[in-house]
Amino acid sequence: MVENNTKPATKLCKFFAIALCLAVSAEALGVLYQASSVPDATRPRPTKITKPAVIEFKGEIKPQLKMYFDNRFEMARRAGVDLLIIEIDSPGGLKQESLEMARKLRDCQWAYTVAIISNEAISGGALVALGCDEILIDPNAKFGDIGEIGFDPEEGAFRLIEPKIESYLSRDARDLAESKGRSPDLAEAFIDKDVLVYQKPNPLNPEGAPLFQSVRSDAAEKPTAPWELVPETGPERFLTLSGQRTLQLGLAQGMATTPDALANEFNFPKDSIKVYSLKLTDKVAHFLNNPIITALLILFGMVALYFEFSAPGLGVGGLLSGLAAVLFFWSRFLAGTSGWLEVILFLGGVAFIFAELFIIPGFGVSGLTGIALLFISVILAGQNFVLPATSEQWDQSMASAFTLLISCVAFMVAAIFITKKMGSIPILNKMILSTEPFASKKTSTDSSGKPIPTPHPLVSVGDWGESESLLRPAGRAKFNNRSIDVVSDGAFVEAGVPVRVIAIQGSIIRVTQVSQKPKSEAVD
Repeated sequence: MVENNTKPATKLCKFFAIALCLAVSAEALGVLYQASSVPDATRPRPTKITKPAVIEFKGEIKPQLKMYFDNRFEMARRAGVDLLIIEIDSPGGLKQESLEMARKLRDCQWAYTVAIISNEAISGGALVALGCDEILIDPNAKFGDIGEIGFDPEEGAFRLIEPKIESYLSRDARDLAESKGRSPDLAEAFIDKDVLVYQKPNPLNPEGAPLFQSVRSDAAEKPTAPWELVPETGPERFLTLSGQRTLQLGLAQGMATTPDALANEFNFPKDSIKVYSLKLTDKVAHFLNNPIITALLILFGMVALYFEFSAPGLGVGGLLSGLAAVLFFWSRFLAGTSGWLEVILFLGGVAFIFAELFIIPGFGVSGLTGIALLFISVILAGQNFVLPATSEQWDQSMASAFTLLISCVAFMVAAIFITKKMGSIPILNKMILSTEPFASKKTSTDSSGKPIPTPHPLVSVGDWGESESLLRPAGRAKFNNRSIDVVSDGAFVEAGVPVRVIAIQGSIIRVTQVSQKPKSEAVD
């Protein structure tokens, strides 16, 4: 009995002992994995190059530039390129896009990657360069300064992000640099303005890059001789280097200004370089993605649509509005921020608004739903995410919303102006149907030389009538049994509502809605 009782207990103890050992081993393996999690992506320079190619990487890093880079990167891979040269001239831009391109270059196995910096590689541009196997730089170029900023909605301005968020980018930069055999301490100093970097000669390789050690500027103890402070690092200062210093500190591997300069170094003919540059379609898409141009494009589309409602039947406003929508979404497709979801939402919003105007009377749920869908589709088309989760994504969403808000305010001003001046605008007045086609074009003047308004043959200012159709703001109204084209004073007027003539400008009869008709007048 005792033996039978002790055996299960012994087995249970063994089970817990084995489980404990496995747990400890797993934790140890986890620590080991974390310690060696930085990939070793260093590679020797190839001895023979058969297909060199250049990707021009210039301008601010935005989704459209990343889309262009990804497209050319894939084209180079399919073409069998074995030396990929990235010609960088960039002031930086969005963090996530920069990191994704840098990691793609770091993990590239089908080609040896070289970054050439002729002018500057700042912020995100420096991150992209750190992902390459080699960095070649002009002596007068600028490199570094990866300080991260974000939009603070409370202060309504851009400012440096919190240190906790900054630490993630510091880790990414350190990993990128270390994976290619570069100093992670210098990479961290690019991002953290309070990091000091000290250097000393490498005893194993005195002619090579020195050894580095980083400390916080507020640290109580700092390295002493033979360690020397890298003078470009300092409190409240992001590390920014010249091309010459970048080479001296071992971040760059040589000096070069153009891809042709690599022909002798890598032993390939200059005329064999394939250049992937911005095409006309890319330039047009980049131009249309400019926030100012985007605001003007949205404004143009809304004004054209408003004019179509003001002068129905011509179709010019509708065509121009449709063209603006096509250009907007086409540029977003090329930028990689829009897909078919945004287009479907936009078309759904248009359908709801048309249903509100022509099928469902009044202005209610259908119209508000349509407007909401239009706003959501336009904002989503300017970003490659649905809901913002990081400070960078919040900045992007705020920028899209601000652009749309500016366009809406400008549209309201333009709509009021068009409503009041439609009959006197040179181009628009020729597109309004006249109820007096054979009227004389001569205008009488008074004693002071001011023109005297020509009276309308059918109605006069102050006449009362009734709207025969919905005025949006143009439509038809009935005066003394006559149906006449009219324009409201800006507000939408339902059919069957009393109206009064308030102004006559040539063939344009402007009316306003009134509460009720005088009892002495009747309308058939």
